[in-house]
Amino acid sequence: MARGGDSCDDSGVQLLVTGIGDAFSAVHFGSSGLVEAPEGLIAIDCPGPVLAMYRSAAEVSGVPVDIDQIDDILLTHLHGDHSNGLETFGFFRRYISEKSGRPRLHALPEVLARVWEKLAPAMDGATKGTGGTSTLEDYFEPCPMTPGRGFDVAGLDVSCRRTRHSVPTAGLLIRGGDGCLAWSGDSEFEQAHIDWLSVADCIVHECGDHFKHTRWTELDMLPAGLKAKIRLIHLPDGAEVPSGPMRPLKQGEVISI
Repeated sequence: MARGGDSCDDSGVQLLVTGIGDAFSAVHFGSSGLVEAPEGLIAIDCPGPVLAMYRSAAEVSGVPVDIDQIDDILLTHLHGDHSNGLETFGFFRRYISEKSGRPRLHALPEVLARVWEKLAPAMDGATKGTGGTSTLEDYFEPCPMTPGRGFDVAGLDVSCRRTRHSVPTAGLLIRGGDGCLAWSGDSEFEQAHIDWLSVADCIVHECGDHFKHTRWTELDMLPAGLKAKIRLIHLPDGAEVPSGPMRPLKQGEVISI
C-alpha cells in the first residue's frame, strides 16, 4: 500500500485505518479498515457513510482508494456502526460503478442469514422493477466464514473466531507473506480470544466502556510483550488512554506488518 507514491514492503500485510469510532461517536467513522491484497483491497466492516470514509482516509494517508478495487468485505457483525454502509456500497457497485461482478460478502453463516433483513427495506425491488423482489445475491456474493477453517480472500489467508458479544460477531486473522494481522471484532474480554489473536504480529483490539466490550484495564493486565503488539480501536469519543505500548490508532494511518 504505497503512501503518496512511496514504495512499501509488500512481503507482509498492509492496513489502511478508515475508522476508529464506536457506535456513539460524533467525531469518527465506525471502526474499519482496508487491507491491501494481491487481488485488490479487502474491507474490514462497512460503516456508513462509507464513501466519505474512504475519501477521508485517502486524503489523510495519501493512499488512493477506489471502491472498484474493493471486491471483498469481511463483515464482523450486523451492528450499524459496522454494517450501515452496505446499502450504499451495494447500490454504488450495481448502478454507479462500471466494474462488472458482485462484491463478495464474507461473514459468519448466522450473520449472512439475517443481513438481508437489514437491507431489504431499502433495497428490495430495486433490481427487479415495480412489483419485483430482490435478494441479497442481486448485490453481493455471500461467502460464509467457518470458524477454525482458513479461506482465501483476494490472495490472503483469512481465518475467523466467534467472539463474546451481544450479537454473532467474528474476530479475524489475516495472513500474507511474512505478516499476520489480528482484528478482535467487538468482544467482551476473553482470554481464549486473546490467545487466538496473539499469534499475529499486530493486534487491532477494540477498547470500549459499554456492555459486551473490552475495557482498557482488562487489556492492561496482559503481559508486556503482548501489549506491545496491541493497537486500540473503537474507543469512545474523548477517551483518555494512559501512556504505554497500547496506543490508539488514527484514521488514515497506514500500518505495515
